[in-house]
Amino acid sequence: MRVHLLGTVELVPAGEDPVPLAATKRRTVLAALALELNHVVSGDRLLSLVWDGAPPPQAKAALQGHVAQLRKLLGSTVDLVTRAPGYALVGDRHAVDVFRFEDLVATAWQADDETAAERLTSALELWRGPFLADLPGGRLHEAYEPRLEELRLTAVEELGARLIVLGRAAEAATRLREAVTDHPLREPLVASLMLALLRTGRQAEALDLFGRTRAQLADELGVDPGPELRAAHHAVLVGDASPRPARQPVQVPAQLPHEHRGFVGRDAELSQLDGLLCDAGIGLLSGPPGVGKTALALRWAHRVADRFPGGQLFVDLRGFAEREPLEVKTALVGFLRALGVENVRLSGGLDALAAQYRSLLAHRRVLVVLDNARSVEQVRPLLPGSPRCLVLVTSRHCLEDLVVTEGAAVLGVETLDDRTAGELLTAGLGRHRTEPEPEATAELIGLCGGLPLALRIVSARLASRPRWTIQALVDELRDEQNRLAAFTLPEQDRGVRSALAVSYRELPEGAARTFRSLGLHPGTDIDSYAAAALLDVNVLTARTHLRTVASASLLHESTPDRYVRHDLVRLFTRQLIAGEDNRESGDRLLDYYLHVADTARALLSDHPQPIAAPAHPPASFPELTSHRAAMEWFEQEEHNLRLLLENGDRTRTWQLALCLDAFYARNGNRVDRLKVCRAGLAAASGDGEAEAQLLVSEGAALADLGELEDAVRESQRAVRLASGTVEGLARANLGYCLAATGNLADALERMREALEITRATGDPRAQAAVLDRLANALLRQHQAAEALAPAREALLLHESLPPSAAHAAALYTAGSVLQATGQSAVALRTFEDGLRLADQVADLRHVALFHLVIAELLVDDAESAAGHREAARRIHRRLGVVELPVSRRASSGS
Repeated sequence: MRVHLLGTVELVPAGEDPVPLAATKRRTVLAALALELNHVVSGDRLLSLVWDGAPPPQAKAALQGHVAQLRKLLGSTVDLVTRAPGYALVGDRHAVDVFRFEDLVATAWQADDETAAERLTSALELWRGPFLADLPGGRLHEAYEPRLEELRLTAVEELGARLIVLGRAAEAATRLREAVTDHPLREPLVASLMLALLRTGRQAEALDLFGRTRAQLADELGVDPGPELRAAHHAVLVGDASPRPARQPVQVPAQLPHEHRGFVGRDAELSQLDGLLCDAGIGLLSGPPGVGKTALALRWAHRVADRFPGGQLFVDLRGFAEREPLEVKTALVGFLRALGVENVRLSGGLDALAAQYRSLLAHRRVLVVLDNARSVEQVRPLLPGSPRCLVLVTSRHCLEDLVVTEGAAVLGVETLDDRTAGELLTAGLGRHRTEPEPEATAELIGLCGGLPLALRIVSARLASRPRWTIQALVDELRDEQNRLAAFTLPEQDRGVRSALAVSYRELPEGAARTFRSLGLHPGTDIDSYAAAALLDVNVLTARTHLRTVASASLLHESTPDRYVRHDLVRLFTRQLIAGEDNRESGDRLLDYYLHVADTARALLSDHPQPIAAPAHPPASFPELTSHRAAMEWFEQEEHNLRLLLENGDRTRTWQLALCLDAFYARNGNRVDRLKVCRAGLAAASGDGEAEAQLLVSEGAALADLGELEDAVRESQRAVRLASGTVEGLARANLGYCLAATGNLADALERMREALEITRATGDPRAQAAVLDRLANALLRQHQAAEALAPAREALLLHESLPPSAAHAAALYTAGSVLQATGQSAVALRTFEDGLRLADQVADLRHVALFHLVIAELLVDDAESAAGHREAARRIHRRLGVVELPVSRRASSGS
């Protein structure tokens, strides 16, 4: 089975007629996969190529249907396989006419004239018409046609030259004339045709051809004939009948600027760039302003320059400069002059200049570095047609269209880690400055956030002020209001802020407003729901704007629909909104987080007290329907919520603190639980009901931390302030703490009071919680037999309630009581039930506890016991807690 693309798209079994392929899209799918033979084409790229960048909603299903139909048609020589993240057509290169053509042309260059002529003739005979003749023009054509057409014309030129040497000038003239008619400004073709005409005795016709070409070059390109065409003209004038005129010496450009002094690190990125050498094409370095894209490109380009004997071309396209970007035509003229074209002028047409540029690079291996590209339109005319050349593009933008249409390989350039940042700072200052102040140096590196531009600026400032200490500069940079100004070179007004300002000014209006609004957000990461609340728009609009900002490298999409910004970008956005009245936007953001946090709290907390509806209910928010989803949301937003505790609104602060308390109670982080409870208490001062809820939680956290005297004191405060169910929980918590101090009589009295209150309020959850604490308190005092009844009653109450962490805690208590009373087999089953429930409700703290107690009971199964202990250790590492012996792990149940 062969695939034909050089003409109409055909699937041809050996010795048979083409197989009907029917739908145009199906032929397009086959062509797209065949052109990437033995390489995986991602589903997204395939959809973009087949539907020209605008796949309809049903495109994915349609694509799967076309793939299924193609599999039925393909024979044994090629196979269409599914491989993440898309599909691949697998088979021999010669099964696709494009690759047979490329291989025949490639092997002809070093062959003798007779063999070369045969191979080139065979290669050109594979063309049955225009490339993909029966497919409409689009991204597939744009991505592959220029290179293949360039190679076809190069093959025609070389065939003409070989035929002339073999004495077959008339045949050469026939082949060359058709190509010159289609490409009258392609000088190597014209030169070859002139020589063929000379060899067949048509000198006047050759001179007339030269005259017409010279005039057309001047009119359309504004250039004079190049060296090869002038040499052919001279040969015709003097009647030089030698088989092949002497080639003019080729001008080899070496335009790479010098490398940045003090370049450090980037070993992984340099290694990735080395991979481009194995499959010459296009590499794209994208990343935020100041991250060192140009420095990385130049370091690698100098390292591999000797691999490109045809030379190195470099241009700064000024896509993000204060002045206007460089015109593509200006860049092309510069490249043409560097390649030896004399008197080239800007008056020529862009397409004609680009064609001449590709012609000059057709036989050469050249490295082309396009720095600071703003758009694909700025890059595409500067791409060589020859697959032997390599292009390296740097841009702040993602240039996704360059990936889709040209198959560019993308390498994201990120900020430096602390170690490499330290090396860069030391390279600029010297160890005699950094080693005496290790702590100040480390803080300076942190303030620069790993951004090479910021590190180079502070290095320059310190190097020019030898009497300054690093600590003095650190003290200046600690002031967030003036930090960006410190990262500026005053004599040129260049620095981090100006670099960010250029990118900000280029954003469309909606994206610019979104970026500016991020100045109201306290953290460095945000999702589209929070952005929608800030902007008062729907989530789809917010998501579109965030993606646009991320495409400009002012944000980084760390996970799907979650965006991170550099801390200096955060400061820049704060400066953008300085002086504006954004209280309503800020309130909407707070109410969004409070609304979702309260939803998550209702799933996680065993005794959620309702929080008043926010003043600005969000229109869009993530749907949290399970314990695990609630935990995952809290884990993502924990840092932002902690920052929002400092918002200045007292009511919202204690409400957020209550929500975070539920999260920390669930994951077992007692230290942070205590901190948020105290932050909430400070804000709730004067609101007795709020204070009581927070005091109950604070008392539980203090008890878990072993600070029992403080736990008793705070629980007593809660009892005085609380009423109803909260009072019952407060008394139960006080009893638990008293039991832990050895005061069992008072503890039991408080527990009985708590049980009466919760039974009176009719809250079965609270009753179960009190009974669990009572059983726990008795167990602590080695009264396991007395603990059995309340432990069992707690379990009975939970059986009629939805699954909860409180039920898992009650199972842990009941299992511990059963184990203490010698009922090990029943205890093991109880612990196993608890493990399943704790995993179901995402209670990682109790999952770890259950693994440990089960391991303790599996005395006859060492392998299983070891597995349980390792599972517990993994959870503790994730939670960042220190593992304690099982015997010390009493659960407060709160």
